[in-house]
This record gives sequence, structure tokens and C-alpha cells, in this order.
Amino acid sequence: MQPRMLHLFGAHHSRAVRSLAAGLAAFTILGAACAPAASVNRSASSSAAPIKIGYVWGVTGAIAEIVRPASEATKAYFDDLNKHGGINGHPVQMVEIDSQYQVPLAQEGYKKVTTEDNVPLVVLASTGDTEALAQQINADKVPTITFSCDEKWAKPDQNPYVFTICTTYQDQMRAALAFTKQRGGSGAKVAFAYPDIPFGQAPMATGRQEVSRLGLSLVDEEKVGAAAVDAQSQALNLKATNPDYVIIQNVAGGASATVRSARQVGLGAQFVGLNYAFDEATIKAIGPQAAEGYIGVGPSAFPGPSVGLLQEMHDKAPQLKDINMRSIVGWSLAGVIADALERADSYDGPAIRAALEKTDLDVKGAIAGGRWQYTAESHVPTRKSVFYQVKNGTIEPISDALDPPSS
Repeated sequence: MQPRMLHLFGAHHSRAVRSLAAGLAAFTILGAACAPAASVNRSASSSAAPIKIGYVWGVTGAIAEIVRPASEATKAYFDDLNKHGGINGHPVQMVEIDSQYQVPLAQEGYKKVTTEDNVPLVVLASTGDTEALAQQINADKVPTITFSCDEKWAKPDQNPYVFTICTTYQDQMRAALAFTKQRGGSGAKVAFAYPDIPFGQAPMATGRQEVSRLGLSLVDEEKVGAAAVDAQSQALNLKATNPDYVIIQNVAGGASATVRSARQVGLGAQFVGLNYAFDEATIKAIGPQAAEGYIGVGPSAFPGPSVGLLQEMHDKAPQLKDINMRSIVGWSLAGVIADALERADSYDGPAIRAALEKTDLDVKGAIAGGRWQYTAESHVPTRKSVFYQVKNGTIEPISDALDPPSS
């Protein structure tokens, strides 16, 4: 296994804090609208017509640290693609709407891109958004790729037009608890920390079942909001129950508040974050001392020599600076979309869904296992996870790509 190390606290990886303009509109259209993509066919004679993709996600709000770098990388990917002829002569156009991590704005944004812009494919980035829209998505027959990694999106018999981008939360939870059992043995005390929203709740039933099955002891569950900046009361509750391991399902704000506050009150537990609770932004927000030793389980790769996609990004998009794990996700997903469009019989929803279900793409180390694969039976690209740990201010892999344990 090649070492992958990312320094987190040096000046090279610092990111300026971006301020938001006062009076931000209910939602912001970041991409211009052109001719309806539904009218586009594969004929080169209509090469002026773009293939439009709707991105309805939180460029601002609680998941901005996830979406912003993914958005920048996506734009860079399509810019390079279009410079080289697009897809069969058609440029690919990103129609982007900022949902601010708010379900009503995501619903409005989805309606706009599907009715006004006539996009044949949508990207979402929230469990709540995807749950609220799933019935409509399936009825509209609009393939939708979501950053929500709930197990229900992996099952085409339940949601035929929804695809997810990574190992499901449930598989990540199984992997995290198997790791806990291996490290801590039977009887190890476990606590969960998560926001009380659909995203936070998604893997908890699986977690409780696995704790019982593995002979572990569940001593506490603490609710920490996704945008929390402090979790002192929850940290004191955790200290009172004294878990050996705390499994975190959250995003940068809530996850960093949990770990930082717990260290401030003297809790010595080992923290293990699922994929959206463990990335560069989260670890920076925790701070170097409190983050030391933090472990993450994730299907997405951090920048390093074993990620061949990095060289492609540097070569094709030199304007991308401070590439991080979320940038790699955005770039690789754009490649998956382009691959499906290239193979699709036409640019309508059912044809794109059929093309997506034949995806078998080498993403050069961007996800655990290396290949992004969808089938008619499975809409999850991989079920593998890699464990990482913060050591001396760097993120290092501490496992190979592992399959989830059997239930």
C-alpha cells in the first residue's frame, strides 16, 4: 500500500474564509440557461445545442465545505471537456443552483432545472433533499446522482432513477464498528454523535443492530447539529458515559464541534468519523492538537501519490488550487457523467439511466477499489472503505480498501 499523506495545518493548504453577501436571494442561479437539453440528439448537426446538467446543492450553508470544492472541480472538468469538443460535438453546460442546504430551496431548484432548463440529469447533495424529491424524480424519470450515501439510493428496485456516489452510510457504519471491535474487543463502550435530521439518522438503526450483534456496549447517543459551532453540553454527557469510541455521522461544522468540545472537557475516547465527518475542512476546524489521532472511514481518496487522477487534474485544470478530497470527488463524478453521456443512445432520462447502469470506469484511485461501477441491480459505485488517521498533522491511510463486514 503506497503512503498517502496530506499536511493539514501548514500555510500551503490554508483557505481564505469566504464571506457571504447580505441579502442572499432565496436561491442563486450560478449557471446560465440555454436551449432545452431534452431537444438535443446525438447528431453532430445540432452541435450548438448544449447538454445541460442540473446541480442543485448547497454552495453555501452547512455543507459548503463539501460542495464548493466539488463545484469548482466540476466546472473545471467541463471547461476542459468543452475545449476538446464536448460530447459528440455538444458542449456540456452546468446549470447550478445554491440550495443552501435547505430542502424547500432544493425543491424549488429541482423544479426550475427540470421544467425551465429541461435538464436530463440532476446532481443533489443532501439526504433531506433527495428524500423530499425521490418520488418526483422517479415519476419524472430524471436520473439523479446524489451525494447522500443512504442505502436506499443504492437500490434501483426502490428508486430506479437515483444513484449515489459512495459506499453507503450503513456499510461505513458496519466497517467502523467492525474496526472498533477489532481494536477494542468485545464489550468496548461505543457512543454515537449525529444531527437529528435524515442524514444523521440514516445509519443509526444499522449502528444499533451492529453494536448488539458484535457484543459491544452502546452507552450514549448525542445529537449535534450539522452547523453547530459548540457542543459542550453533549461533550459533558459523553464524558459522563465515558465511551471508548465515539462514531460521528456529521459534516464539518457538527463533527468539528463534537471533537473539539470533547477534548476541551477531557474526554479521551477514540473518535471515528464517517465520510462527511472526516475531511480536510473538518480536521482544520478541530485544530491540530485536538485532531491528532482522529480516525475516518471513507470511500473517497485524499490527494496523494496513489491517486492517479491528481495528475489528470493538474494537467487539464491548472487553475484548480488547493485540491482536496472533495475536489477529487467533483472531478471524478463529472467524468462518470461524461462517460455515460458519451455512451447514451440519446440525451433523455431513460437513455442516460441505461447508460449509467453500464458504468465501469477506472477513476484512478479516486474511490476505494479504484473503479466506479453501476449496474441495473446496484446504484452504488463501490461498497469498499479505507480507514485514515491524523498523524502529526497529516492524513495517512491505515488500511487498504476493505469490503464491509457481513451482517
